[in-house]
Amino acid sequence: MSQNDSARKVACTLTEEQEADRSEEVQKLLISHYLGYEDSEDGLDIRFEGTDESPQAVAQFISDELQCCSFAEYTITVSPPYEETVLTVTGPEGTRQMFREELVEKLEEESASVGRSA
Repeated sequence: MSQNDSARKVACTLTEEQEADRSEEVQKLLISHYLGYEDSEDGLDIRFEGTDESPQAVAQFISDELQCCSFAEYTITVSPPYEETVLTVTGPEGTRQMFREELVEKLEEESASVGRSA
């Protein structure tokens, strides 16, 4: 399926309660490894530390996301010198905005609050 396939609807299928529970899980899994993000051509590149735990946390996140956001395409990149794990999320128009608002902004907020308290 093409990243620009407009037949795929950009929408999360979680209920509000499920989304709140998932948000907590995502933060626990990913926040301690989060480094930042960049826009890519068709989506987002979300960067995490190059620790042994990072690819596992990102893979668990993807596994969960496949249940509710099956419109998106997910790629994990771990390349030498293994200083970062990069999650690339792409999909039809609106994917970048949705993941920026629903994932990256939460990671940015939590990262900022952890940084202030440290």
